[in-house]
Amino acid sequence: MALMDDLRAAFHVEQPQSVVWQRLRETTGPDERRCRVPGFPSADGEPGCLASVLASEPQKSLRLRKDDAPCAGSWIHIVVGPANASGWPTHVAVAQFGLPPALERMGDAPKAHWRRIVADFRLYLDHGVHAPPVTWGADFGASLAQTPTGLAVTRVEEGAFAGRCGMREGDLLVALRGVRTLCYSQLWSMLALTEPGDVMAVQWVRDGQMHTAAADL
Repeated sequence: MALMDDLRAAFHVEQPQSVVWQRLRETTGPDERRCRVPGFPSADGEPGCLASVLASEPQKSLRLRKDDAPCAGSWIHIVVGPANASGWPTHVAVAQFGLPPALERMGDAPKAHWRRIVADFRLYLDHGVHAPPVTWGADFGASLAQTPTGLAVTRVEEGAFAGRCGMREGDLLVALRGVRTLCYSQLWSMLALTEPGDVMAVQWVRDGQMHTAAADL
């Protein structure tokens, strides 16, 4: 499906290919068929997801199966190689396949999550450090799609925050707590700083009119 095809990324790392290969995974014990892949989320809160090695071609490619939530059972494929004839920098391509069909109903959220995963994965390959764990705050209660001017509401969950504020499918979210909100990263940052039960103001556009409301999360 199209969603699966979109979860791909390629970039250059300013490290030797041998270093990049070593950092692609961290072993969890004597069994080298089990590892953690940095940057990918894990249900147990430890850095990197648990995975099983399905195929490995040293310093060239690695194929893994993600063993923990979220998206357990999906596959991760990583390819490394020289970016040019000089052998420097190192080119990395990463993809994730076999994701749950339910993600199709989440609008642009899976793609936004993927961009964050790739950034954290690349941070470890470049610098050898793990990004801080993702902090999940209150639930906005709607599926959203990124547009050049804000986040378009594609589905509202009954009884959740967005619906209790009066938002409907087709509305355009433009601000939370008076802060202009253009993308998922900004939305997640605002929600991560909000505890369930806190009251939050939201502004959105409908039919050329700005609407403002507030509700508890």
